Amino acid sequence: MQIIEWPQFLQSGLSLKEKQTSMTVGVFDGVHRGHQALIERVVSRNADFAPVVITFKENHKTGAGDILTFEEKTKILAGMGVEILLVVDFTESFRNMRGIEFLEILMERGNVGFFAVGSEFRCGRNLDTDAAAIGGFFSSRGVPFETVPEVMESGLPISSSRIRAALAAGDIGLAEEMLGRQY
Repeated sequence: MQIIEWPQFLQSGLSLKEKQTSMTVGVFDGVHRGHQALIERVVSRNADFAPVVITFKENHKTGAGDILTFEEKTKILAGMGVEILLVVDFTESFRNMRGIEFLEILMERGNVGFFAVGSEFRCGRNLDTDAAAIGGFFSSRGVPFETVPEVMESGLPISSSRIRAALAAGDIGLAEEMLGRQY
């Protein structure tokens, strides 16, 4: 798996010799079963597309705590078939970027042929761009887009917050069920 830092991507984009990409974006803390469903969709979309995951060096959600180290996350993503990991430092300038600006950069530099997000995904300054707006952005440019529904466990959506709560409560079994692997 090739790892590309955001500044490098801004300078030169993805050198894929005209190969299109299938992309998704998220913190992917834990790479739990919900994340796995989304990433599997991107990886399996088209054998001719390069699967790209955009993620962050650190969990920018204050006080959240990490389920995985960055190295563990990288290893899991590579094992899932991700070809390119685009890594973003959550700097002040990135934090202040509107969601549509972010998507425009991806279109300009990423040769996007397919884009998918989870149904609850939001991005941009003050989370100004939701899944519906992202879908409209890509659809208006002729790029197939998919919103992947949440994966449920015990009647509730799997989330990194639920996994952290299960771990804090000592319920390793529930955490592992939501992760889809041993913790």
